[in-house]
Amino acid sequence: MTPRRPNLATTVSIVLAASLASGATADRELHRRDGAAPLVVERVAATGAGVQATVRSEGLRFERLVPWDRVASIDLDEAGGLEAGIARGIEKGTLVWRGRTRLNRGDAVLARAAFESAFAAGVLPTSELGGIALEGVVRAAIAAGDTSPALGEAVLVSEFSPGLVEPSRFPRGAVLIDPDTGLVASVPPVGEDADRSRMLDWFRRVPAPDARAAIRRTLFVRLLEGTGPPDESGQDLSDGERFLLRLTELDAEDAGRRERTRRTLLAAAADAPVWKTAWIRFFAGRGTLARETDPEIRMRGVLDLVEVIALESSAPPVLRRASLRLAAAALRDLGRSESAAILESFLIAERADDALPENLP
Repeated sequence: MTPRRPNLATTVSIVLAASLASGATADRELHRRDGAAPLVVERVAATGAGVQATVRSEGLRFERLVPWDRVASIDLDEAGGLEAGIARGIEKGTLVWRGRTRLNRGDAVLARAAFESAFAAGVLPTSELGGIALEGVVRAAIAAGDTSPALGEAVLVSEFSPGLVEPSRFPRGAVLIDPDTGLVASVPPVGEDADRSRMLDWFRRVPAPDARAAIRRTLFVRLLEGTGPPDESGQDLSDGERFLLRLTELDAEDAGRRERTRRTLLAAAADAPVWKTAWIRFFAGRGTLARETDPEIRMRGVLDLVEVIALESSAPPVLRRASLRLAAAALRDLGRSESAAILESFLIAERADDALPENLP
């Protein structure tokens, strides 16, 4: 039996189909972090906020912006490369994602290192990615109980537009911004010269967005330095700025002004949140010890600081430690060495690895 010869048209169709099949390329995918499914993409472009992608799904095409810290990788294009800015953006986003992940699992020290590496790699503090990193630095500092080095970042976070701080990025984190004052309640303006320098460096890098923010920054600097209220406080202050202004008056040169402000603030503290009470008592006690020489009045300053210590974990750790140091030093000056020694033992227990005064036994 003579074999049947294949039809020419059929042969051509088979050859074309095989050729097309061999030349077909796999879908290009954008791989996302945190367990999210990859996206099939046709075009991608780097933007300040993330990757702008044309996504294909179920026969439809639509545009989608994927934030940099959510992008794990993107398949190479047909030429074997990536579009301009993509690799650099993923590198920066990876550092922020790494910091966020570490903080969410409770590793504040490594989290802060990752966020600071992101800024060193060129993440702009005014970008969306930079905003996440700033918030991350503040949250990491709070978690570590050492907020003074993050004063500048905390002030910048307090300047964010309402609703910009997203707790969903940091599910382990509590509410960061006090709704009434707009202040980061867990980060009081207390620190050493190095902390002040870091804060001022942030202020130089990121200009104040408006006049009120500029006033707030001035008040933070004055509280950190203990130099008293500014000559001009400005108009239309928010509750947060008014509160800071009152605190600076506790460092005023005029004793009458200090006393009036102290009484007013302590009366208001009866109905205030605990963090406010801690701030008020600390700055009242510090101002009294810095400005007064009368032993009885100085002892009242010590008692204000003891009130902060008595709040225990309800007060920011930096305020407790600073209160212990100041109160112990004042008690020694007042000749009450035994009481001073008790507070010094509390200070050692509070944080054994912290820098302690040289005159401790």
